[in-house]
Amino acid sequence: MLKRMTGGKAVDIRTQASKTWALCPAEEAHTPPAIHLPGEIDRIQSVSPWRMHDAELSSIRGGLVCHASSEAHLLEDVELAGAFLYKGAAVSQPGFGERQWWLPGAIPLEHYAESHLITSQMGSHFFGTLLLDDYPLALLPPEGAHLVQMCTQPSRHNAQYRELLELPMSPPVQRARIDRLIVYTDFAQNSLKVKRYEVLRAALRKNCPRTATFRAGVYLRRGRSGELRLLENEAQIEEMLAGMGFDIVDPMVLTASEISSRTLDAPLVISVEGSHLSHAIFSASDTATFVVMQPPDRLCMTYKEYTDQVGGMRFAFLVGDRSAHGFRVEPGHLKRLLDMVAAVNR
Repeated sequence: MLKRMTGGKAVDIRTQASKTWALCPAEEAHTPPAIHLPGEIDRIQSVSPWRMHDAELSSIRGGLVCHASSEAHLLEDVELAGAFLYKGAAVSQPGFGERQWWLPGAIPLEHYAESHLITSQMGSHFFGTLLLDDYPLALLPPEGAHLVQMCTQPSRHNAQYRELLELPMSPPVQRARIDRLIVYTDFAQNSLKVKRYEVLRAALRKNCPRTATFRAGVYLRRGRSGELRLLENEAQIEEMLAGMGFDIVDPMVLTASEISSRTLDAPLVISVEGSHLSHAIFSASDTATFVVMQPPDRLCMTYKEYTDQVGGMRFAFLVGDRSAHGFRVEPGHLKRLLDMVAAVNR
């Protein structure tokens, strides 16, 4: 704290790396347009606060995109305290939680000669990015390397999925001094990320028996889980989809193994936009289409970035109508979109 006070405003810790090297260079790729009904773009009122309006419209249209590089950064003489990393006046928050102050000796100080950090700021805070970013991140360090995990927002599915996907799971480090710490910049959906998605998808199929009963696909129930994004007529939508041969899967009452077994190789995954869609990213079919119902004031194309790069997957969306406590989707509107998806995939 004294170093930051005397050194001016805090700087990002990656700028203090003694060495940075590319693991995958920046790449360009062609992406397909999102599948949607005519006039759907005109129904969009605003986008997620984490996203940019022009970028979301560009994603919907498809075309040439640039994926940033994945990089490793070597930091020397780093202090880890709770959710934060410190190096002199530089600071970053890869972990989840508030800044903490401890009396001397209150938390044992561990010491590591060389470690690899496999927790990211977004992954530690949000379930969706935990699966999309931090799970692949755990596959970057070389075999046998010492791995450091930091505190993550609690999720009862985290340990279960790590076991299914053969990923390391260890107690978060609370306080440590690290001589050499390798941290990663790895948010882009580049070819290196896709290769690791494939490894995780293969691991799940090795460890998860198939118990799926769907004829058409699965519907992932969001309900009131996570940040409230209430589909007010969800029961009506579920009744229609169940009659069409969709299995209604509620992640909040199932284990990771049960969710994965019931969604394994699903050709269609339907749900409200949100982190719970990540429950199907490793289990859905290689050629699955994600059909995402969007609130009109919170459009988000995160999962299109995933489907654009993985196998022969596609992404479809519709925009609902605002209502008193959330939004509504007309069943006929969804049915027409599903007919369009079937025609495109035929």
